Amino acid sequence: MILGETEARTLIEKALSFATADEVRVNLSGGRTRNTRFAVNTLTTCGDRDNLSIAVTAYFGKRHATASGSETDDEALQRLVANAEEMARVAPEDPEYVPELEPQAYLPVRPWFESTAKAGSELGVEVARSAIEPAVARDITVAGYLEYGASFHAVGNNKGLFGYYEATDANYTLTARTADGRGSGWAAETSRDIAELDYAAASARAIAKAEASRNPKTIEPGVYPVILEPAAVDEFLAYALWSMNARQADEGRSFFARKGGGNKIGEKIAGENITMESDPARREILGAPFGGDGLPAKPYVWIQNGVLQRLFYERYWAQKQGKEPTGWPSNLIFHGGNGTLDDLIASTDKALLVTRFWYIRMLEPQTILVTGLTRDGVFWVEDGAIRHAVKNFRFNETPIAVLNKVTGMTRPLRFENSLLPALRASEFTFSSLSEAV
Repeated sequence: MILGETEARTLIEKALSFATADEVRVNLSGGRTRNTRFAVNTLTTCGDRDNLSIAVTAYFGKRHATASGSETDDEALQRLVANAEEMARVAPEDPEYVPELEPQAYLPVRPWFESTAKAGSELGVEVARSAIEPAVARDITVAGYLEYGASFHAVGNNKGLFGYYEATDANYTLTARTADGRGSGWAAETSRDIAELDYAAASARAIAKAEASRNPKTIEPGVYPVILEPAAVDEFLAYALWSMNARQADEGRSFFARKGGGNKIGEKIAGENITMESDPARREILGAPFGGDGLPAKPYVWIQNGVLQRLFYERYWAQKQGKEPTGWPSNLIFHGGNGTLDDLIASTDKALLVTRFWYIRMLEPQTILVTGLTRDGVFWVEDGAIRHAVKNFRFNETPIAVLNKVTGMTRPLRFENSLLPALRASEFTFSSLSEAV
């Protein structure tokens, strides 16, 4: 269910009118989404989902609790508020309590596209056809999932805070397998604007990778130059991002902790060609204008020319340290180059090209050492061209080491909530072989 700004404000104010707690916050969200799923070259399910969620957080001093529901009539709202207050009265005091926010100014960001909001269910058939027909013609088996729709988000409290925005999103993923089960390919497309979702190109990429990855050759584990496609960059880099928490660093629990105390803000941690920022208003990757507590999202530079500029500060830790709270960024923009993946491959002497990773796990937080497996297509590149597929690997590597060895980047592309390039790095450690495809 999509509530307009006036409807959302009215509902929040009504819920607040039933409250007796010292502080009360109401979060509203809802939306309409459509999805199409297909597998074994056959449409399997199509569905529509319409939802609404109401969450009430009540405070009595430093005691607080949250109750949630989906009914909007007066009786249901009164019951929801009463439940939150009843639990808050008996909750233990929160030693990290911070007061609810006063009214805030938000960036005029509206990550909404009519093309996505109005897309009909027939689109799912078109997307499935873009994969199934070429797959059948080439004796490939495909499975895919498309989801698209619109949502709204609102927040308000009894201190006068109110925020509202609408958003749209479209996401498509496809896995392709050869008939003998020895070749696998994968591709994805994401966009706020479904008119920009090039699902046919994604289908073609996944099918081509499946064919090309058949009969892989064995290359012994070791340290190799590598080209990571944007999906692999996203999955691998996420572990560095999750570690960019100021509190963890200040308490000496992460890579970003400075020896002897404090954090590494102001220190060089990556190559000079590495810059990462967030900007909710960036057209290609529009983000949310505020977080769940109503904290405004703002543009921030996290790493500039390899130097750590900022860490993520939650409100409690920012207050304790006398810093500006940032919250979790609503998007990530990784500065890259100007060329395409084909351009990067053409300029490469030797490297392993990795489509994506999976089953990544943290091994050592202090260095962000992680382990994981390659998946859905690994290829040997030599003299500017892909020569053949190779068997999958397990890797043991740290994103920070890789970010100090980047020798080339493509133009950034959207992947989920990030703009990411494909990266070429001079060294990447593959620790063992994997028989999986």
